[in-house]
Amino acid sequence: MSSAAFTGATVVDVIGETCATDQTVLVSGDRISDVGPQAEVVIPPDAQRYDATGRWVLPGLVDMHLHLTGHQYHLPLELLLLNGVTTARDPGGPVTKQRLLREQIQAGTRLGPRLLIAGELLDGNPPVWPDFTYLVDSRERGVAAVRHLAAQGVDCVKIYNHVSPEVLAAIIAAAGELGLPVIGHVPRQMSMLQAIEAGMNGLEHIRITGSDFLPPERAAQLDMLPLSEREPQLWDLIEPGEPWMDNLIAAMASHEVTLDPTLLVDDVMYNDDIAGQAAHPDNAYLPEEARRLAAAEDVPALMQTPDELRALAQAIEPKRREFVRRCWQAGVCVTTGTDGADLGKLLPGFGVHHEIALLRLAGLSPFASLQAATINAARALNLGDQIGSLEVGKAADFGVWTADPLTNHLRPDDLGLLVLGGVVHQPSDLHALAAGGAPGVETLV
Repeated sequence: MSSAAFTGATVVDVIGETCATDQTVLVSGDRISDVGPQAEVVIPPDAQRYDATGRWVLPGLVDMHLHLTGHQYHLPLELLLLNGVTTARDPGGPVTKQRLLREQIQAGTRLGPRLLIAGELLDGNPPVWPDFTYLVDSRERGVAAVRHLAAQGVDCVKIYNHVSPEVLAAIIAAAGELGLPVIGHVPRQMSMLQAIEAGMNGLEHIRITGSDFLPPERAAQLDMLPLSEREPQLWDLIEPGEPWMDNLIAAMASHEVTLDPTLLVDDVMYNDDIAGQAAHPDNAYLPEEARRLAAAEDVPALMQTPDELRALAQAIEPKRREFVRRCWQAGVCVTTGTDGADLGKLLPGFGVHHEIALLRLAGLSPFASLQAATINAARALNLGDQIGSLEVGKAADFGVWTADPLTNHLRPDDLGLLVLGGVVHQPSDLHALAAGGAPGVETLV
């Protein structure tokens, strides 16, 4: 069994919220076999040694919300690794493409992060994204969809906007029998509180509905509006300190519901526009063909902020961040999801660091922001015993960074080494692979 020792490092303990200097991280095979003071860790004579003096070892990061299979173009998975992201969840896309991509990564024919998948969205009639949705407009169809996805090997199922309360209950029951978490949007016919009490395990985005605090008639007027129109108008009416919100947050904490706020995608929509990301300088990391195809793809209307609502959308962002801060303070498990992949700030990997920065802006501590991208995400994926921290027996997935992750917005230039499954990768190699244009799923099978 091959082994490698990373000596003299500052080890970032995301669980204990400490940084220990002059440490050695020892890897045997694909696992961490020891972590401790350099003077105490016994290094096998045949181990490959890496001097990590003056560098920080940080657990591999997680993107909990990364759509990799719904586009007509392919963004290099190496960009995730180049940003220290070693695990990603694709929470909605064609299950066949997702399975093929995951299997290629597992087989080693495609370099990429650990990939978890949800398969097609589960939505009512009419579906928001018909190209990769299972229409679950009855309890029977909801149960059948869950069983089919489970047979395909998904890691969770994702609820979308138009699922009825009755169908949601049937989906949650069927998924529970099969050991599958139920994540997703709060259905528009329900309040967030009702979705939590119904048994959803994870909430994607911040999808409070009018039903949480408004009279039924007013809630009905707002809740069915397109996303880019609804959120600014709804949050204009919200005050984070109101009792109903405290009750909602308390319910999230007591039911152990994960919040994946995806602050980044809202920040991009409200400030820069998704189409505007085509001019972002980080797109230089992409092959020319990928840049061209991505820039040519139309942005759906529901993801475009109307000009007349842009100022309002920007004005309500602090309220949404305050909601996230209150959730964290109440003990809710907050994670990092980007709702990429796309260009600019939403590029694979880059987006996680933007999301971490927005969590800090929301008031989470530096350690809490890193926990969202590491141990919190690992636990939300039911992988807390495998990834998310630098502990003996866990997967050897981590980055060796030249900048302090507690005080810096990390960039690819700050990555000294990337360790994935015990294999050491040089950033220059990852950059070259990304720039060369990795083949898509269709060309590999």
